[in-house]
Amino acid sequence: MKPYKTSAAVIFLLCLPLIARAGQSLTLHASDSVAVFGTITQARSGNDKILLLFHQAGASRHEYDPLITTFTSLGYDTLAIDQRSGGELFGGTNETVAKRGGSTGYLDALPDLKAALDWAVHHDYRTIVAVGSSYSSSLVILLAARHQDEIDAIASFSPGEYFDDKNLIKNAAAKITIPFYITTDPREEGDVSEVLRKAQGDNIVHYRPDHGIHGASTLVKARDPQGYRENLSHFTAFLSWVASHDRIY
Repeated sequence: MKPYKTSAAVIFLLCLPLIARAGQSLTLHASDSVAVFGTITQARSGNDKILLLFHQAGASRHEYDPLITTFTSLGYDTLAIDQRSGGELFGGTNETVAKRGGSTGYLDALPDLKAALDWAVHHDYRTIVAVGSSYSSSLVILLAARHQDEIDAIASFSPGEYFDDKNLIKNAAAKITIPFYITTDPREEGDVSEVLRKAQGDNIVHYRPDHGIHGASTLVKARDPQGYRENLSHFTAFLSWVASHDRIY
């Protein structure tokens, strides 16, 4: 599947100063009543497109702070949450972990992702894209396999079979028919190949970067100075394509 290509407009976006717009804090409640803290940032009033942003292990919603302006410039609102499995990596406090008194296992955080999806559905977003980093990129695949009637596309940065069931994520990936962006650090390409072992659809955009680091931080200049520009350009081209197409799948 090659539904898009990098445009001059996308390249221009990469030259914008990456200063996050002021967002609004909110509290979600997962199905097990855990309070999940997040930040919603609007691209414009009455917008109908949103990115749900989920962080990697040991981190918080602040993993995405340097990227928010780029995403809103593409016309997407963003909802970044603090999952119950995380910490203070990349700065800031994971409020969900702090209020619970400690971090949990990775799979325990799946209800937090579902709470974010439910919030977006309840607020009538017509285009919902779920973005995961490291362990949450595997959870995004699982979330989409179970709820792809509500999700329009997913992006998975550095997924793997991180859970006890080593077939869980590859089995979920095989069920996904919506646009599915997947990539990783070149040194971890074997993990992506394993996740895609049963997935055959032309909905899959498997991006193999020349340079990268683990997780969605591969899009951030300060964390991946060698590869971020090309990686961000490729990903924003995908997001632009998703934003310009009505759901027909």
